[in-house]
Amino acid sequence: MDKKTLLAVLLILVVFWISSEFIWKRQKPTITQQPITENVIETPVSSQPEVQSVTEIPIETQTDVDIQNDITLENDLLKITFTNLGGEIISIQVKKYFLSDKITPVDLIPDNKSIFNIELQMNTGNVITLRNVVFHHEIYEESNRVRFFAQTEKGVIEKTFTLSDNYQLDFTLKTNGYENLKGYNLGIGSGIADTEEYLKMKSREYKVVGQLDNTITKLTLSKLKEKRELSGNLDWAAVKSKYFTMAVISGDLIEVNRLLAFKQNESPAMNLSIITSRANFTHNFQLYFGPLIYENLKMYGNGIESTVEIGPKFLQWISKIFIAFLKFLNSIIPSWGICVLVFAIILKVLLYPLTHKSFESSTKMQKIQPLMKEVQAKYKHDPQLMNTELKKLYKEHGVNPLGGCLPMLLQMPILFALYPILRYSIDLRQAHFLWLPDLSEPDPIWLLPILMAVFMFVQQKLMAPSKQTLEKMDEKQRATQQSQKMMMYFMPIMMFFIFKSLSSGLVLYWTVFSIIGTIQQYIIKKKFSRK
Repeated sequence: MDKKTLLAVLLILVVFWISSEFIWKRQKPTITQQPITENVIETPVSSQPEVQSVTEIPIETQTDVDIQNDITLENDLLKITFTNLGGEIISIQVKKYFLSDKITPVDLIPDNKSIFNIELQMNTGNVITLRNVVFHHEIYEESNRVRFFAQTEKGVIEKTFTLSDNYQLDFTLKTNGYENLKGYNLGIGSGIADTEEYLKMKSREYKVVGQLDNTITKLTLSKLKEKRELSGNLDWAAVKSKYFTMAVISGDLIEVNRLLAFKQNESPAMNLSIITSRANFTHNFQLYFGPLIYENLKMYGNGIESTVEIGPKFLQWISKIFIAFLKFLNSIIPSWGICVLVFAIILKVLLYPLTHKSFESSTKMQKIQPLMKEVQAKYKHDPQLMNTELKKLYKEHGVNPLGGCLPMLLQMPILFALYPILRYSIDLRQAHFLWLPDLSEPDPIWLLPILMAVFMFVQQKLMAPSKQTLEKMDEKQRATQQSQKMMMYFMPIMMFFIFKSLSSGLVLYWTVFSIIGTIQQYIIKKKFSRK
């Protein structure tokens, strides 16, 4: 592989990084019968965004109920804590995942915040909030269910939560007697809690995601400096961090017509508007609280798995194969670091014919440089004949001018498919390997990027023409080699700065790949030096 090929690879990596951060994540809307409309509202936001031009009406409820903030539902995966003040959720502990201390369970709700306040919208333009209503509650242990209910001067309202044996919480809202009802708001106005120490990419990794009119819309935290109001038929919506999500999936007969996304507590938050004119109704929702695992979300069959980052659509089939294979390796090998090493070695073996051909072609091209020089000098006044003679020369010596480039370019989709897997896979979260505390985060001491850059330099050094070959070149060819020599020093430095901010699992894979490639290049060069 010559220097031009390496330069092409570097440019591809840069383009890929830019695309993955700023282009691929923007979902293009498809043509539908009911297009999404978006309004930007440049007003400050609160935990529960206000409805414009309305009056909030306080309601009186029973006063003989004590406030309780320790009502819980629990299974093997989640511990959800409720308060009967508003019948809201105040804590969602994901029991199998921990903060950096490896002791404290992840809690998806920020401290002293709550979610699932209900605001009833009336035809008069007023809003009735239930945040200050103290509900009665009943716990049904056999069904892992809690029911909150309250009698107000306007009517009866019930909020029922049922925890299944996975990451799903079923939510039922029931009203009776609320006349002149136009609809209601519910949402996740608290934002989602930070669970990682490395938050450099937070503005791009934290998002509000929703499916409106069969179109996936993603709004990163960096886009939520103002409120974003999206109108359309909403199937589901979620707030997500790098590894976790809180999602709301509406029932089939529920008309959710607006998604209001905003920033709260330096986190993405959302509010959903549901239309209903019935004084008595029962609405059912499915809530997913937990890790961003593709298989878990795919089971819903509604596209909500799009919240999981697995790269651009045209490469997702490769990503899914890699995810399945890495999980298979981990079922045999408990260390994710060793799994990545084994994966890199297996992939290098499978790609050996391509890489061997690439190195071999580059070496042969160097060997026939003097012959190419003679042909170019002899037919310099007849470019067409010169190209014909050069083709004969290539064929005679078994050289393909593109042989050093194409095999390497064919490997690029593999790297691009691995990039989101090793960066966003929750399986690699806090996976320790040697000095690396977390394979999904950058190397804290930059040792891997340095090793990768060193072996890249060595590999390019092995590709450089020998002293004897240089002596046979003319001044123009020597000048070209001098510029390529500068690239030999420049490219490893550039690659270091690109890779030092990537997940250490990805850099581990590429470093092992480079080490094996360097050994392979050395063997090929020794082989051809004897000829």
